[in-house]
Amino acid sequence: MQRLIVKGNQIATSDGKEVKLRGANIGAWMNLENFLNGYPGSESALRNEFALRLGESGAAHFFERLLSGMFSEEDVVFLKACGMNVLRIPVNYRHFESDLQPFVYREEGFKLLDQALEWCEKHEMYAILDMHTAPGFQSPDWHSDNSSQRAYFWEHIQFQDRFITLWEHFAARYRGRAVIAGFDLLNEPVSNASYGRFPAQYRSDWDKINGVYRRAVEAIRAIDAERILILEGDYLGFYFEGFEAPFAEHLVYSSHLYPPPAVKEGHYPGVIDGEEWDKEKLRQAFFESEGAQFARKHNVPLLVGEFGALYIHPEELESRNRALGDMIEAFEDFGAHWTVWTFKDIGHMGLLQIDPSSEYARMIAPLLQVEYAFNRDDGWGRQQVAVMADRMKEAIEDAGIDRDLNRYFLEMSVRENYLQVLLLPSYVKLFEGQTPERIESILEAFREDRCLRHDSLGVVKRFLNS
Repeated sequence: MQRLIVKGNQIATSDGKEVKLRGANIGAWMNLENFLNGYPGSESALRNEFALRLGESGAAHFFERLLSGMFSEEDVVFLKACGMNVLRIPVNYRHFESDLQPFVYREEGFKLLDQALEWCEKHEMYAILDMHTAPGFQSPDWHSDNSSQRAYFWEHIQFQDRFITLWEHFAARYRGRAVIAGFDLLNEPVSNASYGRFPAQYRSDWDKINGVYRRAVEAIRAIDAERILILEGDYLGFYFEGFEAPFAEHLVYSSHLYPPPAVKEGHYPGVIDGEEWDKEKLRQAFFESEGAQFARKHNVPLLVGEFGALYIHPEELESRNRALGDMIEAFEDFGAHWTVWTFKDIGHMGLLQIDPSSEYARMIAPLLQVEYAFNRDDGWGRQQVAVMADRMKEAIEDAGIDRDLNRYFLEMSVRENYLQVLLLPSYVKLFEGQTPERIESILEAFREDRCLRHDSLGVVKRFLNS
């Protein structure tokens, strides 16, 4: 494999041949996510509950089997056969460093990642290493293993020091390793949520995020001068307006895209979330996004690191697939690189999804149903939270409180900080008293040869090998 570099607004091999990166995220592997793996709450809370109920060895066995089911060499072979040439691999810093022993690195985490890179190398598949969870949490949401809804990373220099030093460790360990397409430094940063996200207009703290990125780039560059470094927009990868101009060589910028036709209830084309959406509007939404405009203005490569469709209601399958295809067509027309979210899950966004008749799916179904009943537009939880949020807004009498954001963040707080915490022991109890062999058998539901091929896989494959 040839090492990749940035050449103008293109990614190219070291001998100058242009490469278009098209692939998938290996989500829910080295960074678990509740709605993909099927557990409630945050990963760290889950691991703690397992250790309390099954003991350290029982917990270790469970997570070892879960991770081996979520990603293996067979998965790399499968995705390569589909026509992909890159895998974005989200990682949680906790695999490599303990909060009780900062700056002391865990070899077992690096060995797990080394194995993945060896599989990718063997099958000529590039890998993007994505820091999905950073020390202190760069985002207030669950996907950064955050149970607090506060992004402490931006207010504490020690968290930033640990983040920089960990990337230096990655840079030294993998210096010159061609299989790594690039380092995605910080997934979906939210630079101004140190004290929570509240129902008013969000304002990025550009001094903070620009400073962290510049410091990280300079530290890595001192170790590996030509490694591609990927910088994501603020506020979950959406905002770029306050970014400083590209300040180093071999930088790629990354945006994420989850427009209403892909994730909100309704049919596409048609009225969704109060707006009329069709192919042209979806295309325009991407071309006019801050990430696309930044890439064009500064003539740099753009990676759409995450995008996808949420498949909850069977009646919306055709609509969501149409939106997914139209998004990728827009990326191709723009010249963007892309990695779809995500490869494999329990039935929400995965190209591969576990069989609903599998034992694991049947075990967790009652717990998922509680959350679905809370979350749906017509669900009891969403309705009651809306009433409570509106009453709060009325009582405060502040016109600056956005009604919809107020509802959304209260709903998220109740779901993430209470309902899922309430459900967590019930999930872990499902595995109490089970033999190691039984647990292994249950978690085999995630193996590639046991999963169902979702229709979205066919949509994505249309744009591969072109």
